Amino acid sequence: MLLSLRIQNFTLIDELELEFGEGLNVLTGETGAGKSIILDAIDLVLGGKPSLRMIRTGTEKATIEGTFTVNDRIREWSIEREFDLSDDDTLICSREISIQGTNLRSRMRVNGAICNRQLAQELRELTIEITAQGQTVKLTNTSHQKELLDLYGGAAIFQQRERIGTLYTTYQQAYQTWLDRQQNEQQRLQRLDLLQYQAEELSQAHLTTPDEILDLESERQRLSHVVDLQQQSYAIYQLLYQNDTGGAIAVADMLGKAESTLIDMVEIDSSLQPQQFQIQILTTW
Repeated sequence: MLLSLRIQNFTLIDELELEFGEGLNVLTGETGAGKSIILDAIDLVLGGKPSLRMIRTGTEKATIEGTFTVNDRIREWSIEREFDLSDDDTLICSREISIQGTNLRSRMRVNGAICNRQLAQELRELTIEITAQGQTVKLTNTSHQKELLDLYGGAAIFQQRERIGTLYTTYQQAYQTWLDRQQNEQQRLQRLDLLQYQAEELSQAHLTTPDEILDLESERQRLSHVVDLQQQSYAIYQLLYQNDTGGAIAVADMLGKAESTLIDMVEIDSSLQPQQFQIQILTTW
């Protein structure tokens, strides 16, 4: 229920405050007296579309504020959307439209908190029903049409609707469980096909030793560093066969350098360990 409406600088109205009582409230007046302005203000404060003509000539800002009583549906909506209710259990909706240059700016609040137009439209459905000549807005809403039809059927229809709703929820949960199981089974079969395919490939490879994968990895590493191994081998050859320095100290230095190079090479190609061992014996000897 709308308790009060406060308007400032809206169309032709500079300032107006209305209070509404319980039951029927009637606004009367001749054509052009401004009755439709009140309806436009109520529409705007609950998410209606603003326009520049709504701001009173000579001003740059129009403000509308409506105070509504709170019912269970509004209370539930406020909790879900995290809007705080006032201490007197009312809902205050305000709308401010202003001119900035040639642009129109609009801001809506619900109990002081910013509210977007989508939420305002939701709140509108819970607070008012605007019926104009030749037009009933709410009757075009499908959910409202269903509600009216159920109301016509009485308590028995509501009980049946609740029962069907419970059964439908149970069906949806069971159907989702069935879909999940189907998906899991499909994933299991796909995984099984992959493993069978890999097993066939391994069988066709005729693997003979359990360490063949390690040997292949070692060979891959050796081939990927073949240029480094060639350069290091040539460096060792130059140390041992093309060095004319002579002398015991020079030989020991050459063997030490050769051993150091072979250690690096063994990290890449383990098959060179015998050569490293030989050089190591000569160095210690």
